[in-house]
Amino acid sequence: MSPINTQSHTNTKIHHHQHPLARLSMETMRDKPVKFSSSVFCLIILLSIYNSRAELGRLVQPPKSDGTLSFLVVGDWGRRGSYNQSQVALQMGKTGKNLNIDFVISTGDNFYDDGITSPYDCQFQDSFTNIYTAPSLQKPWYNVLGNHDYRGNVDAQLSPILKDLDCRWVCLRSYVVNADIVDIFFIDTTPFVDKYFDEPKDHVYDWSGVLPRNKYLNNLLADLDVSFHESVAKWKVVVGHHTIKSAGHHGITKELEKQLLPILEANEVDMYINGHDHCLEHISSINSGIQFMTSGGGSKAWKGDVNEWNPQEMRFYYDGQGFMSVYLSEAELRVDFYDGYGRRKQLRRTKMKMFSVRLIFLILCIFFNGSLSKLERLDHPVTKSDGSLNILVVGDWGRQGGFNQSLVAHQMGIVGEQLDIDFVISLGDNFYDDGLKGDTDPAFEASFSHIYTHPSLQKQWYSVLGNHDYRGNVSAQLSHVLTQKDWRWFCRRSFVLCSGMVEFFFVDTNPFVEKYFTDPEDHTYDWSNVLPRDKYISNLLHDLDLEMKKSRATWKFVVGHHGIKTAGQHGVTQDLVDQLLPILEENKVDLYINGHDHCLQHIGSDSEIQFLTSGGGSKAWRGVILPWDPKELKLYYDGQGFMSLHITHSQTKFIYYDISGNVLHQSTLSKKSKTFGSYKRLFP
Repeated sequence: MSPINTQSHTNTKIHHHQHPLARLSMETMRDKPVKFSSSVFCLIILLSIYNSRAELGRLVQPPKSDGTLSFLVVGDWGRRGSYNQSQVALQMGKTGKNLNIDFVISTGDNFYDDGITSPYDCQFQDSFTNIYTAPSLQKPWYNVLGNHDYRGNVDAQLSPILKDLDCRWVCLRSYVVNADIVDIFFIDTTPFVDKYFDEPKDHVYDWSGVLPRNKYLNNLLADLDVSFHESVAKWKVVVGHHTIKSAGHHGITKELEKQLLPILEANEVDMYINGHDHCLEHISSINSGIQFMTSGGGSKAWKGDVNEWNPQEMRFYYDGQGFMSVYLSEAELRVDFYDGYGRRKQLRRTKMKMFSVRLIFLILCIFFNGSLSKLERLDHPVTKSDGSLNILVVGDWGRQGGFNQSLVAHQMGIVGEQLDIDFVISLGDNFYDDGLKGDTDPAFEASFSHIYTHPSLQKQWYSVLGNHDYRGNVSAQLSHVLTQKDWRWFCRRSFVLCSGMVEFFFVDTNPFVEKYFTDPEDHTYDWSNVLPRDKYISNLLHDLDLEMKKSRATWKFVVGHHGIKTAGQHGVTQDLVDQLLPILEENKVDLYINGHDHCLQHIGSDSEIQFLTSGGGSKAWRGVILPWDPKELKLYYDGQGFMSLHITHSQTKFIYYDISGNVLHQSTLSKKSKTFGSYKRLFP
């Protein structure tokens, strides 16, 4: 039978491998995942080894009542929360809850850099117990060992003491987990790799229990083959640390390709899952039908480190942090990849054991910036049950805490907690006075990471560039290096953010402003990748118009740094009035949100676009206000503060707050009539 054939296996279940107590114990563990004890695992392992004809330990994992299974897969994670491990763990918890997962698989390199020294090594709790704390992750964790684990005390990771410390932990060298419709074969791949023995460099590997190596490998391969032949499960999945097929940094593991792969092909394995390469990846073999999945993005990732691969086989490659989920039923195997923000990067459905070419094409389009325009499109998942969104908006802030930036940040944290915000929008001028010098500039942490520390602000920040940012190294703010330092940071010149019923169009407004080119004064602007200017602006306006016309969102909001209508110091940006505003009006945009003027402001308009300024993130300009039609000027506040947005399908409510958290002004826009609720005028 081909691995992508739908022929049914025999209906005989594998109860002859199970002791009744093993089945009962695992059922109890699934119902009460936080309370299961390590003795259960010991019992199951002992009973299973006793009853199995192969030497591989066998564990039983009951499926859900409808016969399905859901689980997460993560690898290469154990860094005490650093390199965004905590952020990946947070998103795993959310996804785990949404999918009602049954367990988690770890693909190895569980503890960096050199495993653990003993069962009592604090690294175990610092990198595992204290990181994966979400209720949905309090399920069994089935682990294999990676090469970094072999640089420590291997017996420590295999020790029952760890199960006493955290009842989720299951780690053997090689074993089988049976879950009725699927058998999952966990393989110790590290001893296959020659260079760990021949050229260990400065590393010391713990080969106790492995030597003599040839005998160990021969026995393992024989036992694995026997277990494959015994399996009557619908699906066969193999998990190992090392790659067999990969375009990542490590590439193909020749030893596995030569010794392990033929056994997988002969036994019609459906999927091989590994870590080792710090990426997310799907390769589909054109020779055997085995699907090769890499999930090694649990913490540190290798940006830009990808080798050439046959495009007929390469279905997906993502060089960032994240994890994957697997859903299994009798007729379907589905794999989804998620990045460190919980955004789904790929959807793979296997129905009747066939992969959908249409969905593969769709995800490759997304991977290469996703639409007929050149604007990058992002999806921010809606997590609230009613589909609503709560957002904070702040601009002109980056002063290393000075000019009351820290006080504004404090109030943002309080309001963010009250509103249970989904993310934050930054309107530019992120770092004063002259942007960042490079991606190692300490101003990034001094003005961002060390200021916005409230738990409620540990959400994604979507940022545009301001004119002060263009006076520094623009590429630094756009760099993935900053995201490695602080997972919240996301900054592009222009992009589209989709979240439920709303689409945000982030626009780089700086190149529109004529005076930055003709009269820069003493400032030097970084126009790399902007020149020739006319072509840059023309392409941007074309792409923006195209994206807006494609949009089927209930709400359309545009975000830019510079004001279009404002009574603040800078006043109207005529370049935007002439070139950008007509496109916004034609496409019936609801809100234009900007910073630049250091104030809080709401201006209505005959075109029904509402113009909102939130540029009070730090230094404000007291007493600076230009004349404006009072019928349009709903709010002008010449002090520091920020604003919030509450968005539903029928209404958008925006509220302005001062530095003490007082509500200055609030208005509600109804989608049906676009009428406004009451407001408080605070201008002269």
